Amino acid sequence: MELSSNYYRFFMNLYKKLNKTINSFIKLILEVTFRQVLHRLKGGIKLLTENKHLGLLFGISILLPLIFTHMAVSLISIALTLFLVWKDKKSGLLLLFVYFPIRPFLIEINDGFKLLGDAVIGFLFVLTIIEYIKNKKAFTGLTKYLVTIGIILFCLTGTVAAFTTGVELKAIIFQNRAFLITFLLVFVVGELTFTRMDLKRFVGITVVMGSILSVHGLIEFISSRTLFVPLAWENWNLSSVNEMRVYGLTANPNVLGTYLSICLFATLYAYHTFHKYKWPLISAAILMLGVLCLTYSRGSILAFGIAFILYILLRKDWKMLKSFVAVVVIGLCIIYYPANAAKTFVSQESPDRTNPSSQVDEQDNEEEKDHNKTNHRPSSTFSNRFKEIFSDDIIQKSTEWGRLYVVFKGIDIYMEHPVIGTGFGTFGDSATLSYGSPISDQYGLPDRMYSDNQYIQFLVQTGTIGTLFVLFFIVGIMIQLWKRRGETITPVLFSLIIAALLMALFYNVLEEKILTLYFYTLLGYFLYKERDPLEDEPSR
Repeated sequence: MELSSNYYRFFMNLYKKLNKTINSFIKLILEVTFRQVLHRLKGGIKLLTENKHLGLLFGISILLPLIFTHMAVSLISIALTLFLVWKDKKSGLLLLFVYFPIRPFLIEINDGFKLLGDAVIGFLFVLTIIEYIKNKKAFTGLTKYLVTIGIILFCLTGTVAAFTTGVELKAIIFQNRAFLITFLLVFVVGELTFTRMDLKRFVGITVVMGSILSVHGLIEFISSRTLFVPLAWENWNLSSVNEMRVYGLTANPNVLGTYLSICLFATLYAYHTFHKYKWPLISAAILMLGVLCLTYSRGSILAFGIAFILYILLRKDWKMLKSFVAVVVIGLCIIYYPANAAKTFVSQESPDRTNPSSQVDEQDNEEEKDHNKTNHRPSSTFSNRFKEIFSDDIIQKSTEWGRLYVVFKGIDIYMEHPVIGTGFGTFGDSATLSYGSPISDQYGLPDRMYSDNQYIQFLVQTGTIGTLFVLFFIVGIMIQLWKRRGETITPVLFSLIIAALLMALFYNVLEEKILTLYFYTLLGYFLYKERDPLEDEPSR
């Protein structure tokens, strides 16, 4: 009995100690969890406080016209937006990085959104001029913008040539606006003062918007463009070549590919630079990579892939390279392949919802026939998109009525107008799409043709002189980059220029608002010489 009593007391004491230890451990976990939640909550409140002006701008400029689609509401919204931009120019600048990636979607809902971007940029530019004069800054301070003269003279050349060719005035104004509206940001950003927090907000907006467009693109892809898209977009009757691609809120797979490439780089940069939000950032990068592959945008993937490799070599940032490789592998495994499997499953379960109905994409009818002969597995689809670039059949079709046809026809026209070209609104630019070309009958050009090659467009529309002005602009930037090669922003801007130069082989990059938005903003920041050199150091 005494032995049993001793065992009983021993186990009771052990139970009490164990119970006390467990309770202490649970209490510790709860305290740590509560502290973390409180810390995150404080961080969220601080984040909201720091961006309350931007949130107000977003609500008035975007949410309000989305809910009330009358034109009068849009005009009132723009007026209120400009008033808030006057109070806080930096938030107005950040608003553009929310607006332009979703502009096609916004315009589909409310035509009044067409005016928002131009109004904000124009207003910021006017405010910049007023403040420059008000502060009595010396005109010698404008010498830092000397390289931008190349773009201005390029536009002047194209305008003069257009008048001599007989292009309508409204078409000339339209095309100058396409080239110059985001170009004005060079001067706006070049005269603003930035802090590290401003740079974090800039990167943060890019990461958040890239994540939102990626999630939407994933849903659109799996549902075969039947969920969370405007009705007009549901009714697109795309060829099988383009039906498999994600169009997203940009309404264009190549534009979405360009944007997600920029967002992916910004996310990886933030992951290796900022000490917070590691898991959300790497998760966002994986998501963006998977959806980027679903755009099947060959030009964007190749151009930014090469640019990213150059950035790694220039910075010798092998950690970022390892992260990128991991993101590629994981993104393909958990986003790209599962999304294709989910799309196939949904298509089989609901075949009626995945049939397009009205708007025919005629450009790829011939490609569709060939595509139907190929393997439809995700791996085959992705690899075939790149293999067919060099296939004899694709090259032959491109020569007959595709990109190569445009290049060869452009060279013929250039040989007849080698000095200043035929002018804006004559050969494959935005004005040609909207107003037609006065030389289309003379040279047998397709109606409202788009060149999809920036270089041949330069040569045809502005001749040798206009092309040399653009070359002056690019070479001038390169010289400045070499002189300031020790700064952190230098390899970033250099890599973006290389990506743009490569993409110019496939797209009219100077008319692409998202790419030029980031390029001209970075260029303006680079030219802002008064910034604190410490801002170029990674804030770890």
